[in-house]
Amino acid sequence: MSQAEHFDTVILGSGQGGKLLAWHLARSGQKVAVVERRWVGGSCPAVACLPSKNELWSARIAHLARNAAHFGTVTGPVKTDMTKVRARKQDMIDREIAFHLNTYKKSGAELIMGSGRFVAAKTIEVTLNHGGTRRVTGREMVINVGSHAAIPSIPGLGTVRALTHIEALELDYLPAHLIVLGGGYVGIEMAQAYRRFGSRVTIIEPGPPAHGQGGSRRRRRNVSHLDR
Repeated sequence: MSQAEHFDTVILGSGQGGKLLAWHLARSGQKVAVVERRWVGGSCPAVACLPSKNELWSARIAHLARNAAHFGTVTGPVKTDMTKVRARKQDMIDREIAFHLNTYKKSGAELIMGSGRFVAAKTIEVTLNHGGTRRVTGREMVINVGSHAAIPSIPGLGTVRALTHIEALELDYLPAHLIVLGGGYVGIEMAQAYRRFGSRVTIIEPGPPAHGQGGSRRRRRNVSHLDR
């Protein structure tokens, strides 16, 4: 069992709130540790807000190029290179990681990469990503673990290796047909982006019944008419 290391504040999770708190406290003179399992800076710069907007912008450029004639610019056939779309997105993520690591270093807060779990009062054992364990205690403990995509309980869904937004943003090819389960803002973002890239897209939304009909049912909507 590793010997416990003592900090003024230990933060479990490096998302938006946790990292800003860590940097502020460390700059104020506290000894601070942040335990993060996977994404430096949290999900926003790694797999959510910023990467999705990066690909949405690439999709907008495809849309503008495809519709350039409306503005008086004549172009040839438009084709999306998803390998380059993904590379552009990854380049932005790499810059964000470098920024976060540099900010941790400058603030004095320690970033510990590994999976943490409470093993005693105000005590977290961290299984380090590169091997081994560390045990940290804090006068104050902050939980900032965020959320994850929910996978619906649909028979057969597991066998088809369905994607969440995380895997969708890693695609380096253009799906011929993308089916989006759920018409929330993330689903609509992905639907519009891939339609603009050139995929056929169908959204299946378990929303309220149409035209006052009773009962509940899933509503299917093809989005081939969305702006391309």
